[in-house]
This record gives sequence, C-alpha cells and structure tokens, in this order.
Amino acid sequence: MKMTACLCSPAVRLLALGVFSAACALAPVRAQSPKPILVRTQPVKYSTEPIPIHLSGVISRRTEADLSFKVGGVVETVSVRVGDRVTKGQVLARLRLDEIEAQVTAAQSALDKARRDLGRIERLQANAVATLENLQDARTAVEVAESQLRIAEFNRRYAVVTAPADGRILRRVAEPDELVSAGRAILGFAAEADGWLARAGLAAKDAARIRVGDMADVGFAEGRIVQISEGVDPATRTVPIEISVAEVPASVRSGAVVSISLHPQVVEPRPEVPAAALVEGAGGQASLFLVEDGEAVARRVAVEVEALQEAGAYLKTPLPSTARVVVQGSEYLHDGAAVELLDNVAGTRPTAVQGAATR
Repeated sequence: MKMTACLCSPAVRLLALGVFSAACALAPVRAQSPKPILVRTQPVKYSTEPIPIHLSGVISRRTEADLSFKVGGVVETVSVRVGDRVTKGQVLARLRLDEIEAQVTAAQSALDKARRDLGRIERLQANAVATLENLQDARTAVEVAESQLRIAEFNRRYAVVTAPADGRILRRVAEPDELVSAGRAILGFAAEADGWLARAGLAAKDAARIRVGDMADVGFAEGRIVQISEGVDPATRTVPIEISVAEVPASVRSGAVVSISLHPQVVEPRPEVPAAALVEGAGGQASLFLVEDGEAVARRVAVEVEALQEAGAYLKTPLPSTARVVVQGSEYLHDGAAVELLDNVAGTRPTAVQGAATR
C-alpha cells in the first residue's frame, strides 16, 4: 500500500511528464515543402512598333511674307484690315508719290539732256571738231541717265504694295500719314493655295530616328514630315523640322501652338512586356520574373528599359522566346520561388496571404 501511494505522488507524475516531453523533442520532424505562389504569366512578345515622339510646334501657312515698300516715305493709304481676303495684284497700301514722282521727272530730264548733248557731239565729231573721247563721254552720260531713270521708275512701282497671290492679311503694322523707312514691314500676308506647315524643333537623338515621309499627328489632323534640317538651331540647340498638314479646320489660326506626335519607321524587334511585370525600377533599370516552359520556378532577371508607354514597356534586354513573363503576383516572388500558373483560370488574382505563405 505504501508503494502504490509513492508512485501516484505528484512528484513522480511530473518526472514522467518531463521524460515524455524530452523524448518528443528528440523525435524527427518531417519538413513541409513551401506552398507555390499563384501567378499569372504571358508569353514573351517581341515588337517592331516604334516609340512615338511627342512635342509642341507652331502651325502656319506654308507661304507667309512681310510686305513692305522699296523706299521710305509717308504712308498715304492702307486699304486692308487684318483677316481680309485679298486677290493677286490687289493694291493694299501706297506711299505719297510727290517725292518719288519728282525723282522720276528729274531722271527723265537728265536723260533728255544727255541725249541732246550726244547728238551735238556726234555732229561736231563728224566735222572733226569734237574728239572721239568727247563722243564716248557723251554716250556714257546717256547710259548713266537711262539707268537713273530705270531706278526712279522701279522705286515708283514699289511705292505701292500689292498682293503677290490670293490670300489673307495676317498683320497690319502701319497707318496712313506714318513715316516709314525702306523695307519696314507694313502688312503680314499669307497665301491660301500653298497649304499649311507645322514647324518644331527636335532633340538631336530624336531627329536621328525620323525620316522625310514619316507620318505625324498634328493635334487636329494628320501630316507628313517634309523637311528635316541638316543643322542645329544655335538658339535652341534643336533640329528644325517641317510637317505638311493637308486639312486644317477653319478655326485654326496661323501661329497657333499645337501638339505633335511623330511616328518613326519600324525598328528592330525587341521585347515588349506589361508595365505591371516590372519590379523595383530605378532610372532605366528594372527587374522581372520569368518562368520557363515546363518549369514551376520563377527566375528574377535584370532588364534595361527603353521606354514606358501606355501599352507597356519596351526593353533593350533580350528575353528568351521560350519563357513566360509574370504579369500578376511578381510582388510576392523571390528568385527561385515555386509558382503555380493561373493563366487558364479566369478571375483569379494572387493575394498577399498567398505571398506571405511562402516567406
């Protein structure tokens, strides 16, 4: 009876429990494999689509000119206003011709006198009274007087500004009774029949990607590059280009600023991936995860990004065509992580819980 009480005492039971716990701790524990992370992938896609170039430019009519007088003087009339439509040969402005007409008259009188002198010298030379030198001087005087008359008549003709073609008046910068100098702009003119041009400046690296004939979107219409400068504008350090625009709405005004998108020609094939596939991007560097066909492991690959577009990212780094790019669930992955593809399961999206289960 005493021995039974001893075995059932609390101290004995506590000792037996400690021995059992130690034995359990020494028993081997079976390792569990990590649960695969659910991801969605898509095949590696190569694209030759060029990257558009977006910039701003100025649209204007192809032929625009500042009209002015050949000589200075006092403005007599300016018969047109800004926005007026004019026809070829229409008189737009004129100077007061008093001074110019006087110059023409003086030149004509000088020519008449030179011709009279020449006739007299010819008669004297025929009678051996005048020398050959006198005759040659008289003929030279006639030629000089004729030249002076042509100059005076030319200046009179260009003391009147006429429309060089059918078009519109863009600017009016002089008024009647105003004294203007020779060559000063009086009116801004644009020819209507020659169409419109959009002009812009490109960075040198972008200018190297385009060619004459490439398509362009000019805000409200389509256009085509018709001119690329061989030099750089010294003021802006950009390459000037011109884009021909076929149809321009009536609401567009010459000199307006427009947005332009240039579409270069196709490029060499390079990988195109969704932007969501990129992780830990910095500058032009980023990473993504690839899953080779027949494998269930994601491999991390460092890539160089050429450009980000709405459709996705273009890469400079080549990718194997046999691999698939992880487009959903990459935020839960690490290099060598086990994955399960959900490409054929609609509506399934990886969650943070699934990602945490493997960490």
